[in-house]
Amino acid sequence: MLKYGETSRLIRSFQPGDRVLLEYESKIPISQIVWRYITHYILEDEPTIIFDFYGIGDITFRNYLRSISGKEYRRLIESKKNIYIFKIGPGGASYGEVVGQEKVYTGTENFLKVYYTMIQRALSLPRKPKYAVVFGISEYLYFTGSSGLFNLINVISTIPIEDWTTIVLINIDVVDEKQRAILEEISSWVVRLKEEGCEIIKGGNGRDD
Repeated sequence: MLKYGETSRLIRSFQPGDRVLLEYESKIPISQIVWRYITHYILEDEPTIIFDFYGIGDITFRNYLRSISGKEYRRLIESKKNIYIFKIGPGGASYGEVVGQEKVYTGTENFLKVYYTMIQRALSLPRKPKYAVVFGISEYLYFTGSSGLFNLINVISTIPIEDWTTIVLINIDVVDEKQRAILEEISSWVVRLKEEGCEIIKGGNGRDD
């Protein structure tokens, strides 16, 4: 079990083109884990893209922001300059610069067009991102079911991304076992987030010590 304070060790193992699935249950403090540990390392020097479905990223950011003060509060506010946000669907986006805003599409063709547009815009940003973080995939799959899962597989296979590491957060209490199994299958890494730390399920040498 890797302690959250050592998250940088894990993130350094990721390579451009990797798809990293971070699984968690509703009961764990995901806002704190994401914004205190996971994004802390990737936002230190590098610009980061965030694809935010339904403003879930903004909700977690605000939840964490209300719980901190002093040096940590200033650090988090300062890190906003390194975040480019693609906002998908309703919700806020107070934690960075919004560089794209799209509707949530369930149709395959429209979803692919929107994804292609966002990727092209991301690749033309003045500061090249090393990481992309995806919030709200659990909610998207809950609302759209099998058609939403097909859309995700379609865009991943049609437009492969080798320019950055993609980190996808998924609430395993929301998606069903078959959806989760498919997402794990197409991921380079699968990491289980727990209250005491993170466990590597797939990727690397399969060990977290």
